[in-house]
Amino acid sequence: MKIKLLFATLLFVFAAIPVAASETDYLARMAMESEIKSIAVVANVKKMSCNADGTFTRVTFKRVHAVSSFTPKKFVGACKVMDYRWQKRRPGTVYFKPRKGQKVYVTITTNGGAITSYTLLTPQLEAVIKKAPERLAYSKGRASILPHDE
Repeated sequence: MKIKLLFATLLFVFAAIPVAASETDYLARMAMESEIKSIAVVANVKKMSCNADGTFTRVTFKRVHAVSSFTPKKFVGACKVMDYRWQKRRPGTVYFKPRKGQKVYVTITTNGGAITSYTLLTPQLEAVIKKAPERLAYSKGRASILPHDE
């Protein structure tokens, strides 16, 4: 009986690994394929609804530097935020913490759509975005810089 239980547990754990890996790949693909990619400043944050798995939030951005040609001067994205202690994180959901005035690199599916990545801007990240945006990689809702190929 114990061996069957151990075998079933191991089977379940090993079966879950590809699912978790594909989920990360899906989120990265969504960010790469987003219509809006921009360095922007958060202009407004509005809570739309509050649920047990987070607060659905609408974020308005003001463009500073567009990476994609589809980026308007002002655009909107939606995301989930953990605001209260009673809220519980849902596995597989990416949560962000947008604050008015933050300068960020953001990707959004389309104007008014889901925020697919949200990364606070650093001087190094800003330089790479402006000079070589192909060096960006996405994982779990954040952008990072790939090593430079020499």
